[in-house]
Amino acid sequence: MSEIKKHILILPKWYPNHKDIQLGIFIKKQALLLKETFQISVIYVQSSKTIASNFEIKSSKQDGIFEQTVYFKKATGFLNKLINFKRYKKAQIIGYKNLINKVDLVHVQVPIRPLFLALNLKRRHNIPFVVSEHWSGHLTGEFNNKNFIYKYLYKSLIKKASKISCVSEFLKTEFIKNTAITPIVIPNLIEKQNVPTLLNPSPSDQIRILSVNDYIDSIKNITGLLEGFSKAIVTNPTLHLILIGGGPDEELINETINKLNLKESHLTVLGRTSHDTVLEHMKNCDFYISNSNFETFGMTLAEALIVGKPVISKLCGGPNEFLNNTNSMILNFNNEVDLTSIILRMADSFHLFDSTKISKVITEKYGHSVILNKLEKFYNL
Repeated sequence: MSEIKKHILILPKWYPNHKDIQLGIFIKKQALLLKETFQISVIYVQSSKTIASNFEIKSSKQDGIFEQTVYFKKATGFLNKLINFKRYKKAQIIGYKNLINKVDLVHVQVPIRPLFLALNLKRRHNIPFVVSEHWSGHLTGEFNNKNFIYKYLYKSLIKKASKISCVSEFLKTEFIKNTAITPIVIPNLIEKQNVPTLLNPSPSDQIRILSVNDYIDSIKNITGLLEGFSKAIVTNPTLHLILIGGGPDEELINETINKLNLKESHLTVLGRTSHDTVLEHMKNCDFYISNSNFETFGMTLAEALIVGKPVISKLCGGPNEFLNNTNSMILNFNNEVDLTSIILRMADSFHLFDSTKISKVITEKYGHSVILNKLEKFYNL
């Protein structure tokens, strides 16, 4: 008779959905890793303006985990925040009642909103919960700019968790400053995927550069990247940038592209794409670039490294822990001339990096067995 697996309920603030198929993809990858050792269920709640009733639920048992996305109708007008708060909590309960097996442990990914159900289950059924923080607001000053009530609730509620983790040492340092709570560090899982190379390889007269971002320009600084790139192609017209992503600053990004007169011969702009498609572009690019001002971990940078691609990036937080002169070229902050110069330098020398070594080192640091071992200890209460 097989041993009954411990049932972990994951409550994420971010998770791939029909609006944004890349949102929180690293949380889903972690859930898929955990299914080998645990029974995994996920309840993700999202507002919607288009559903017919107040609540709709979509369930899936694919990939060995039980996923539920519960939509609630987004209220507008007077008292909308209070109504949406109540609907969010009710949506979580709807998802929980749809579970078949008893939950042994709850894992909250990115507080504080998903904490509501975790606190309820701990109070009513004595089910413990753990918390993982990925939010860049601890780095950008956004947390400190929150009002007193939010900061008080955040700190007082997460203290009720049995354990707390952060995704990088850099985030841990800022988290401690903001909360006076000391978490452990559990990085994101980075695995080389067996994705077929479906895209055409780079033409011999073209150097492909890839950048994947949420379009939040204050954090990702995509406009700065486009400006630096536009100057680089004057010197090296073989450069071609592939830009993947979407988000609230999409209009700003498009305006910048038009202002800089960047043509399709030098720039390919894709919207939100599947993770497999992103990985295909990773395999086909010559090098990867990030111009972010803040990264709690730097998932796409690590994913480029694991397929052996050298990268360009700032030392902007999480990436500080895995970038060095054997796998990257480092940008200075707020230096457009430096950005252009380094793009040109990388274009001349990307082929000199040791692709096999780049992949091996990042796998040893963030691979399957390493992260699974850390999570198993995290769940051992």
